[in-house]
Amino acid sequence: MQIGSYLTEVSRVVAKFAVKNEKTGPETEASGVSAADAFLKEARKTPAQRIRDQLLARMKLDEESLAEMPPEKRSAIEKQIAEELKRQLTGEQDRRGAVVDLTA
Repeated sequence: MQIGSYLTEVSRVVAKFAVKNEKTGPETEASGVSAADAFLKEARKTPAQRIRDQLLARMKLDEESLAEMPPEKRSAIEKQIAEELKRQLTGEQDRRGAVVDLTA
């Protein structure tokens, strides 16, 4: 995973949970989760978990909605996620289009 996309995701999570709520105070969201707790939860995820979350977000899905899908549709999405995970974790995205003549 690239550091830029990781920082973007962390910033998104921190911003989501840093929203001030008058009922619970400036550091806690209505759910009772502080911005620091949200950040730590995100920081403790493995690269594979982060990639999976990003892919589901791009598809406008979450784990709960994925679990509620019919088995054939869920299987197709899980296959897409597995292929993307493999591609990103093995670094194949870095090699695409990288054929260059270095003899000059």
